[in-house]
Amino acid sequence: MKKFLSLFLCLVLALSASAMADVDLDAYVSDPAEKISIAWLAGHDTDAIAEGDTVVAWLEETFNVDLDVWFLERENYDELLTTRISGGEVPDVFMLQNAAQFSKWVEQDVVMPLPLEVIQKCMPESYAWLIEYDPECFSCVSYAGVNYGLPRVNGDGRFNYAPFWRADWLAKFGYTDGKVPMTLEECEEVFYKFANEDPDGNGVKDTYALSNTGMNPIFGAFGALPDRWIEDENGDLVYGAVYPTMKDALELLAKWYKDELIDPEFITGENQGGYWALSVPFENGQIGFSSSGAYYHLAPDFDGPKDEETGKGGNFQYGRTMRTFATTVGYENMVIGYNPVGPEGKQGGESWGLTTSEAIVFSYLLADQPAKVARILEVINAIGSDFDVWEKIWNWDLESDQYDYDELLGFVAKEGHERADEGSHTNMFNTLQNPYFAMKAKPAQYNWAMEMPQFQTGGYPNTKLPITTESMPNVWTSMETLRLTTYIGIITGEAPVDAFDTFVENWYAMGGTTVTEEANAWYHNR
Repeated sequence: MKKFLSLFLCLVLALSASAMADVDLDAYVSDPAEKISIAWLAGHDTDAIAEGDTVVAWLEETFNVDLDVWFLERENYDELLTTRISGGEVPDVFMLQNAAQFSKWVEQDVVMPLPLEVIQKCMPESYAWLIEYDPECFSCVSYAGVNYGLPRVNGDGRFNYAPFWRADWLAKFGYTDGKVPMTLEECEEVFYKFANEDPDGNGVKDTYALSNTGMNPIFGAFGALPDRWIEDENGDLVYGAVYPTMKDALELLAKWYKDELIDPEFITGENQGGYWALSVPFENGQIGFSSSGAYYHLAPDFDGPKDEETGKGGNFQYGRTMRTFATTVGYENMVIGYNPVGPEGKQGGESWGLTTSEAIVFSYLLADQPAKVARILEVINAIGSDFDVWEKIWNWDLESDQYDYDELLGFVAKEGHERADEGSHTNMFNTLQNPYFAMKAKPAQYNWAMEMPQFQTGGYPNTKLPITTESMPNVWTSMETLRLTTYIGIITGEAPVDAFDTFVENWYAMGGTTVTEEANAWYHNR
């Protein structure tokens, strides 16, 4: 089967190369004097852009276009987009939020191929920094060897998740002055103390070491995360759940659960309402170790609370998790740790990867309108590579000269200046999300993370396989259900550790063999 898929993909690639050789690059030029109408959904937004918005009007005048900006509620984005496309409405350029949506519309010929040669011609500056940032970024918008769009990169994807600890609990067991357990063995020693030696000092045995989110760096210490694909020692893709060393991780977690180190409510999760990155049991003092949220959720309050007399401080909206913990746990009782090093020297937590799972694609109706495609790429390129244009979009304000640049705060409006437009619609037009520009806009956040090795110890990105393979839609839901029930059963002791071996056999038999072959056929022929 694998040999057949490889031969088939080679044939597809050969045909694609032949087709691209026939692309008339000279046709991808737009006459700047010709006004072009664009149905635009190259991003998503929290609120609809008001009619007559001055920034949109400026974009229209600058690029001689009429913009029909679509608004879809983010909570139901996929469903609303599907409804409109099924009803015959297809935006000229639109964002797809995940690999399943991407493969669906490609297979149904709703989106057109977009040869890399066209991208290089029409947006050379953006193409250059995209390849510099992530040389493999276009693999996320490739299907059967054909490129179908533009990737969206993730400036935050360079950083891995890092666990955090109750510093006051650690101090009782010898870890002071920011020191934390570094190895799995050191973590285990402290975990037993958290569960058995009254770290909160209330005289009651009511604390645990960790819950479900804290398990990720434990799995990572054994070389994988169960819910994402990794590259094995042979350079092949393998799903983390069936990676052999996950059995060792499960055996350790089962021991910890039996010894009451793990919160028995871990099955319901740490987030029980409110912002998704918050850990309720950590807030409530039930556990002393977690790994919920990315680096910016844990960022400190760089400029402190606002001083009403001087007006200074209180400018940051980052560190949402840390701000919440400040009122419940206290800043001084929090310390950011490292993903623990496992028995074979491996470590890592969650990572979003350099490229997002989102894709920017073009309507099939534009297949015979190269000049229009060129104009759209021109707009995207300008916002993604021209800092002056990007700054107007980022601030959602045409008066960019009315901002001073602060090395801590980024762009700060001059005293007395107010934006002409209420709110910001940056994400709708910041299509490629240039990470180099974003670092300038949020310097304190990025510079802090760059100086924190905890966020650079290695992570497992969830974009190693950014596509949905051909057989996945028919089998993946049942395979994931099997994974979850098996892992929970082993951890809680309802199933023996050897149930992992049976799980692996059943997972491959249910469709895992075919999915893995398809995944590797794609991976080795990007």
